Amino acid sequence: MSDPPPPPQHTTPAAIPMGFSAQIRLLRETQLSQAHRISALEHENSLLKASLSHSCSSETQARISALEAHNTYLLARRTEAVTQLLNLRTLHQESANAFLVRAGDVGEDDFEGMLGVWATSVTTLLNVQQRALGMVSARGQMSVFGGVHGAAGCGLGYAWMGGAWVGWCYAHSLPYPCRVCGH
Repeated sequence: MSDPPPPPQHTTPAAIPMGFSAQIRLLRETQLSQAHRISALEHENSLLKASLSHSCSSETQARISALEAHNTYLLARRTEAVTQLLNLRTLHQESANAFLVRAGDVGEDDFEGMLGVWATSVTTLLNVQQRALGMVSARGQMSVFGGVHGAAGCGLGYAWMGGAWVGWCYAHSLPYPCRVCGH
């Protein structure tokens, strides 16, 4: 046969016939032992919480400070990139003006906004260049095979197709920007 299970440690007093004062004394002793056990468990719980919060807080503080340092570094890099994009200029006046107008609304650390402004400026420049090349090829002035563009030693005069450095369209004898060809 199997052994009987051991009696539980903390049980209510057994229903043994005893006097009223003996029952009260037994209840007081049981209550006192349970109070000591509860206070010991609460003390152990507070020690565990303190050790856990101390170890977690130091580790968490180290991680937070590392993340803050990294965010500061990234913010400095973003600001530097925005400043460098602001300093870029194109040789095309319409593109440069569009860039300056849009760049006025961008914050000093708004890298995505500055990339959008720069992309719009480059798109403006490419559209003007494509329009100019389209007009030149439509008039039959552009050869099928690419050659040297412009004369030797002309500098950057080719930046404005058909235009001059001083802002005069030679093709239509109009001031820059030309109302006919857009140059």
